[in-house]
Amino acid sequence: MARTVDSAHRDRLLDAAARDLLECGLPGATLDRLAAAAGTSARMLVHHFGSRQALLDAALERARAWELDRARAVLPSTKDFPSALAGAWSWFGGDEAHRYFRLFGQVAAIGRLGDEQAGVSRARLTTEWLTVFTDGFAAGGHHPAAARRLATGLLAQIRGLLLDLDATGDRARIERAYRDYVELLT
Repeated sequence: MARTVDSAHRDRLLDAAARDLLECGLPGATLDRLAAAAGTSARMLVHHFGSRQALLDAALERARAWELDRARAVLPSTKDFPSALAGAWSWFGGDEAHRYFRLFGQVAAIGRLGDEQAGVSRARLTTEWLTVFTDGFAAGGHHPAAARRLATGLLAQIRGLLLDLDATGDRARIERAYRDYVELLT
């Protein structure tokens, strides 16, 4: 008789694996490390997901969904998008967003080396953020083409500032640069 998969248990394992990736990163994400984080065995992870790669793909998808849900909460698509944008640095520059930035930066770096992760491609890492920002600018009254151009510049600015923050730790200078850029937009 075939075993049925307990989807609630599988979801808990998946959540634990996604949290581990956010805390520890993609390098060194062995089945043993992910199993320890989930309080189970490597064998059980393979039972539920089929392979380490399938687990990683699913965990990256879960983490990505969490990030985008949080981004839409911080940056709702409303007429007052510029105000939301002005206050968003507290999230972008904080620990929670830094974990996402680091993890998906690792995914992008691996992709640049020719090993795209299934489901979370480098292109998707950009297009999903462009959609968040484009929707916000459009809700704020910008024509769709202008909203897309503004979103492109904003995404580049934020990524550059986050790389700078990661490299230098000069939070005051970077926060000021973000505020200046948002003032230019508004």
